[in-house]
Parts: sequence; structure tokens; C-alpha cells
Amino acid sequence: MATGSARLRLCDARDESAALVIVDVQQAIDDRDYWGRRNNPDLEARLSELLNCWRGGNGHVVHIRHHSRELRSPYRPGQLGAEFKACVAPREGERIVTKHVNNAFLGTDLERWLHRHGVTHLVMAGVATAHSLGNSVRHAACLDFGISVPGDACAGFPVMDRDGRIWDAEAVHDLSLAQLDGEYAQVTDTHSIIQHF
Repeated sequence: MATGSARLRLCDARDESAALVIVDVQQAIDDRDYWGRRNNPDLEARLSELLNCWRGGNGHVVHIRHHSRELRSPYRPGQLGAEFKACVAPREGERIVTKHVNNAFLGTDLERWLHRHGVTHLVMAGVATAHSLGNSVRHAACLDFGISVPGDACAGFPVMDRDGRIWDAEAVHDLSLAQLDGEYAQVTDTHSIIQHF
């Protein structure tokens, strides 16, 4: 369970101890043949709002990009899918962290960089709620960062279970957020975070 109220309070973009962390929002997420239909068609708009808000404050912006080692993956380097989507294209001075697994902290210097810059609170958004985003949130919580997740600035994809049943993207997304909320993060929305800013 969450260890204290500090973990659950909204992060403040005016505070240099806060960082906006955007996970895996690359052209690859538009490959419906690979992923199926994602939920949340407003993802890009919400991420743009968060970035505009953060870039107007003093908080850090961190872009996580996935470079897959799987030959079939649309995230494989050297192809269009590995490129950032235009809505989250990094600007000069914003941190880019490249990962190769479904966790932004494993095999990267993200934790060290955040500590070096005095970051204690994260707003984490992006994809996918049941995969890299969710795994990264859990890892960050275990490292005792305070975390807010704007659910409307995240998205998921369908999942097939062991019996061959397809769980649609909305169900996967909603359940993933429910599992994160309270124990690992405060699940909120973009408007609330911007109002707090």
C-alpha cells in the first residue's frame, strides 16, 4: 500500500522537484495491425496540454522512447515507428531516455538523473497503461517517488488472455488504472493537473 499522503498529492509543475514523464509516445502506437485499436483518441491532445503547461513552468520534462530489439516490433530503431509523435517532439534541454524493455528505469540512468536534479514527484503519462507505463509507475513508486497519473493522457491496447478471450482496450486501460490508483499513484486527469499548476 502507499506509504504516505505525499505519494498521493498532485505534483506541481511550478516546483523543480516535479517532472513530467512521457512514456513511449512514438509513431509505433498508430500501427493497428500490430497492436489492434487503442483506446483514448484524445491522447495526443491531452499530452499537448500537459506539455504546454509544463513548458510554461519550471518543472523538468522527460521523454521516454522505446527502441525494441524484436524484429517485428514497430518500435525497432531505424524505422518510422521509433520516431516521436509530433505532439510530444522533444525540445532542446528536455531529457530523452532510451529504453529497451517495458520499464523506463531498467537499464537506463533515469533514476540517477531524477535524483541528481532533485526530482521527487512525477506526472507519468503515455502508453501503454498495462505495459511500459504501468510497469514504470510501479517501479517509480517502489523507489518512493510521488506519482500522479492523468488517466486521460494515457492509452492502452487490447489484450488476449490464456483462454483466447480478447479484452478490449477500454477494459484493459480502466483496469490498469484501477490497479495503480491509491497503491502506486494518484490517478487523476489532465484538467486537474493543469488547474493545480
